[in-house]
Amino acid sequence: MAVKQNGVLGTFTPTVSKYTNNTVDSNYPNNALSTNGWCMYTCPTATLMSGKVTVSNNTGGAAAIDIAVVEQTDVLQLDALSAQPGGNTGGYGKFSFPSGTNASYATSVVIVYANLQNGPFVAGENLTWTNSNRGAGAAANMSAIIEWVDAPNNKLWIRTQTHPLALELPAGDTTFTGSVSGATCSVGTSYAGTSGTAGHSGWVRFYDSLTGKIFFQSDEFRNNLDYKYLYLNDAFENREQNNNNLNRSNGRIWRPVASTVTRYLNTGSTDTPATEFIDASGTEVLISSVSQATAEQYLVKGKSVSDNDTFELNGVLLGAYQSIFVSSSAAVTFTLSGFEETAESPS
Repeated sequence: MAVKQNGVLGTFTPTVSKYTNNTVDSNYPNNALSTNGWCMYTCPTATLMSGKVTVSNNTGGAAAIDIAVVEQTDVLQLDALSAQPGGNTGGYGKFSFPSGTNASYATSVVIVYANLQNGPFVAGENLTWTNSNRGAGAAANMSAIIEWVDAPNNKLWIRTQTHPLALELPAGDTTFTGSVSGATCSVGTSYAGTSGTAGHSGWVRFYDSLTGKIFFQSDEFRNNLDYKYLYLNDAFENREQNNNNLNRSNGRIWRPVASTVTRYLNTGSTDTPATEFIDASGTEVLISSVSQATAEQYLVKGKSVSDNDTFELNGVLLGAYQSIFVSSSAAVTFTLSGFEETAESPS
């Protein structure tokens, strides 16, 4: 169990505070990305946070700010029903995205394979391969977990990859092996039509079947929590154990989901088809747009803060995996201060 923290719990300055991810050039300054909006703090598991958000504006002019309580890193809006499998019949409720548990996985990472041997693959098994583009020796060893096997279409939907560019393969052919089934398949130059995507995986916090929104927790996000350890109920989830806010607020990682995804083709080229997530019944669902918060999650929206002034939002209470999302087009400074207490968690 993580040590509870207190005092300043998070800071963020839009356009100034930096984040990075494992798909960008690792050399400075190309690896230092900026954004207008950020989930600056997430309440850990088995925890209650009480505090306030202070906004300080010293930008030289008035600034509009947003503050929201969210439970996702990305809001994925499904495309119009007319563009989805099955058309307009049945509404968005026909798609199945179980939510809110440590097993509510979702993924847009897919391999189109050929040369299946000793099949079929089995959902839930580890998939391994080597990729010299990611390094030499042990660094080339890639793995993922198979979430869905679409055998009729020669597709494997996978999650929890070793690296987000694990399917950006070198020239030639690559063999993938299932740890339980012993099945193998191939992707590469010799196999026309094979490919792999640089998609995303994580958890569905909630699926709004009325409006077609997936509230998604990406496993490629890190603020005070490292999201790849969500739901494990251990100290790895909470990065900071010694009340060091510099460590807690910095070291940001995020690879936002987009409405298109990079696909690596067997020819060595790439294209960018529309992003698709696989639902629990094996339906490929199109995503039309991505945002970080919805209207009902905002506590403050478009609030004007004068130059050389501050704004305080008091009485902020968060439970496990609820986050403070802040946004502004101006370089104001957001500060969350408060304390964490132990709270009961479901057994």
